[in-house]
Amino acid sequence: MARPEYFGYFLIGLSAVFFALHWQQWREWIHATTNTRRREFVRRQLQRRMVASGLIGVVGAAITLANQLPPNPAAMTAYLCALLLAGGVILAIALADLRASRRLLEEEQIELLAAELRKATAERVS
Repeated sequence: MARPEYFGYFLIGLSAVFFALHWQQWREWIHATTNTRRREFVRRQLQRRMVASGLIGVVGAAITLANQLPPNPAAMTAYLCALLLAGGVILAIALADLRASRRLLEEEQIELLAAELRKATAERVS
């Protein structure tokens, strides 16, 4: 067995671990969160992460099957392009997840500041 196959199996295992962690996170949030906006954010976040984890597993499976490709340049080129495309999609999902997380944090901070401002304004008027 060649070393790339070990890396493919590692990615498949990593994907399975990520799926387990996402499932556990979903179970915790479904019972703990009452804020519907936060719950919707977590649902979308977990959807993004599940897709990315699944793609990591698919890339891992594709890497393990590299020896099964026909030994012609067209097949190898298509294979490598597909791996690069999948890697690009995983990266795009990760960036979208990062952006969404930052956006939610900023919105929560703005709401907290607005509440403090309303409280200070009400105390000043009284």
